Amino acid sequence: MDQVLLQKSVLFQGLNEDEMQKALLFFDAKESAYEKGETVKALLSPFTRFGLVLTGRVHVYTNDLSGNQMMMAHVEKGGMFGESLSFLEKEEAVYAIAASPCRILWLHPDNVRKMQPQSPLEHALIHRFITNLCTRALQMNDRIQILSRRTLEEKLTALFSLYQKRQGMQFTLPFSRTELAVYLGANRSAVSRILSQMQKKGLLSMDGRRFTLHQRLEE
Repeated sequence: MDQVLLQKSVLFQGLNEDEMQKALLFFDAKESAYEKGETVKALLSPFTRFGLVLTGRVHVYTNDLSGNQMMMAHVEKGGMFGESLSFLEKEEAVYAIAASPCRILWLHPDNVRKMQPQSPLEHALIHRFITNLCTRALQMNDRIQILSRRTLEEKLTALFSLYQKRQGMQFTLPFSRTELAVYLGANRSAVSRILSQMQKKGLLSMDGRRFTLHQRLEE
């Protein structure tokens, strides 16, 4: 297992080689590889483990009441998905697709669920897992703030304002136009039209997934 890759995760960051091996045993780690477009987690299968993306990207989806695809999360290298559902042993209509060729480390939450650490390392791993769940809850709040906007332009402005705060006036979105539309619950052509209008207004310029804001945006 590549320790450099694992160090990108909040679960394993800062662990030495011996601690890393013990941590992998604690989570009963198993690695799998997927091609772009391949199903990582099927719609009707339970999350018995949560995933840590070692390389590549993964998109997590659900379907709305009309059967339309909705993107719940875009997970890049070092990110995780399925933690809550696997911890709660809860089945939901959630599925995951490889957005690029990727390698995923599947981790079992059983020892976290028991809440009976046998060492300072295990105590730290449990604390990191719970901290990550809290962080994800805050990230979901960001998503709600975006999707609660009334118009598509307001949703895009809220999204860009979030990236502006994190990366500055220039940033790269992790989405293609189609993926961005799914993330916003909108039509791809409508997203492209609004982006063109925003560009004509002088608010921003675009080069693929790279955006440059020409004035600070207010949510």
